[in-house]
Amino acid sequence: PTLGRQGRWGFGAVAAACLAATLTWAWPSLNPPPQALAVGTATASEAGWGAWSPERVAQAQGEGRTVFVDFTAAWCVTCQFNKRTVLTEASVVDAFESHNVVRLRADWTRRDPAITAELTRLGRSGVPVYALYPPGGGAPRLLSEILSVDEVRQAVASSKVAASR
Repeated sequence: PTLGRQGRWGFGAVAAACLAATLTWAWPSLNPPPQALAVGTATASEAGWGAWSPERVAQAQGEGRTVFVDFTAAWCVTCQFNKRTVLTEASVVDAFESHNVVRLRADWTRRDPAITAELTRLGRSGVPVYALYPPGGGAPRLLSEILSVDEVRQAVASSKVAASR
């Protein structure tokens, strides 16, 4: 049984429409804006966040500040979920600010070698990774891959308690 010319055209049109819809949906993640690709930048939507570097972590720890690092990537669905549901939640932002936590984002979208090295040092091979570095230096506390508001708030509060001992 053959479809005939009209059937083939119909299937072709449906296939083309599906391809166009898929590309329209996927294009933003396949082609991130230039500022998202630049190492060491933070966009306006990331207010309060700085770009990660080992030097920035060490500097902030040396100043006696807790450092929270979000190891993330644009293509990481879990990372984006955590960012939208936990890391931007008002009580979490308040906890960061009231405890004077330095917030850094390590964008692994393009597999930056320095970030890869830090992930390896932390015993991880991919993202998401959430690390809370204590004031004054020392090894970070790694949080779960699927964050909760309570987990982040408690970790931030306990980092200051541990630092004051």
